[in-house]
Amino acid sequence: MDKLSTILDDVLLLLRSEALCDYCLGRQFARIHPEISNRDKGRILKIALLLNAVKKRDADTLFVLASNGGLDEAVKYVAEAGRSVEKRVCGLCHGLMDETVFRKAAEKAAELLHDTEFETFLVGARASGDVVNTEDRLRALAGLTEGENIRNEIKREISRVFANLTGKKLDYSSPDVVITVDLFRDKVEAFPNPVFISGRYLKHSRELPQSPWHCKKCWGRGCQECGYTGRLYPTSVAELVGEPAKTLYQAAGYKFHAAGREDVDALVEGEGRPFILELKRPRRRNIPLDHVQQHINTKTRGLVTVYLEAYTTRRHVRQIKLSASTAAKTYLLKAVYDADLNPDKVKELETRFRNMVVEQLTPLRVLRRRAEKLRRKTVYSVEAELVDSRTALFRINCQGGLYVKELVTGDGGRTKPSFAEVLGFVPVAMELTVLRVEA
Repeated sequence: MDKLSTILDDVLLLLRSEALCDYCLGRQFARIHPEISNRDKGRILKIALLLNAVKKRDADTLFVLASNGGLDEAVKYVAEAGRSVEKRVCGLCHGLMDETVFRKAAEKAAELLHDTEFETFLVGARASGDVVNTEDRLRALAGLTEGENIRNEIKREISRVFANLTGKKLDYSSPDVVITVDLFRDKVEAFPNPVFISGRYLKHSRELPQSPWHCKKCWGRGCQECGYTGRLYPTSVAELVGEPAKTLYQAAGYKFHAAGREDVDALVEGEGRPFILELKRPRRRNIPLDHVQQHINTKTRGLVTVYLEAYTTRRHVRQIKLSASTAAKTYLLKAVYDADLNPDKVKELETRFRNMVVEQLTPLRVLRRRAEKLRRKTVYSVEAELVDSRTALFRINCQGGLYVKELVTGDGGRTKPSFAEVLGFVPVAMELTVLRVEA
């Protein structure tokens, strides 16, 4: 038996079991001559089976083709034989695999996106478990292994129609928008993918947290202690950067991803701290970054300055998060003591802490919100100088994740070794400035 005869036997077995439209029949043989569409393939197979049946005067097969195959030519032969026949609706797609249905879904998606700026798209499809199970049962019945999932065909057909309708391009890797279609529930959704912008920020205030800081007593609900604002600080770096960008991109929201974080009372100068701003469901996306940067910087009230570098992807977010705990950072710490410092001891810090591994238990000041943990971090270099007899400047280059203030104070013995062990004093005041963060 040749291959075509085997295929036609499988086609007849499928049609005896279930009514199938051209799309749903052709899909069971999708990998055979994939250059032919499933719809055309389904019709070709039905016509081939029809010709075979006519040749053999096989009235039963002609009836199956007319009723379960919906083939008009077969209906004509059956009618000429004096039999009445009713064409059944496809038992898989229920008549939904149809060019008119595809166009309706594509038009609905285009309508949903009419005020959204985009150049590329991707279509996703849903199908009920009953449809998928029925299709699996049919393939198992005939032992077929050359088919494809109905969802794949729906995605392909609607992508084709939507691209022709809008002139936009299909993009599997990084689409601007994602369209989700459920033909069986007559439901179409369309969402813009996030916009990701990489940059660096400088922080010019010692009373500004990186992210919103809720009141410790009411946790954001509002109470007398926080003036019923729910907050300890009126704004944050994330909000100063994110809110103006959200407005500019007409986004539903935003998320601020930074390469580590500094204390509220620390400045960020020099090269700044790397960050990625994620804008969720933006209606606009192709805005020149110099315009975005200028817009943000005019809204930050001099508290923050941003330098935007490039549009990027979610992968970069993961990279800066992973690097934050290990990438090198450079700090400038001003320490004020209540006793005169020994200049030789100050200089000794430079040699003692060159490539020194420091062990730190979670600092007491953050223990209420961080789990107790022993961290081992490397101090690469220290430059120390006296400003006056009781004031020192320390330029510290170290591994990410090191608590720099505790390196200086010793945190009551929880950080070893520490500057306090060498100098014999704990500072009474400190000012920390972040100079450089690798990412």
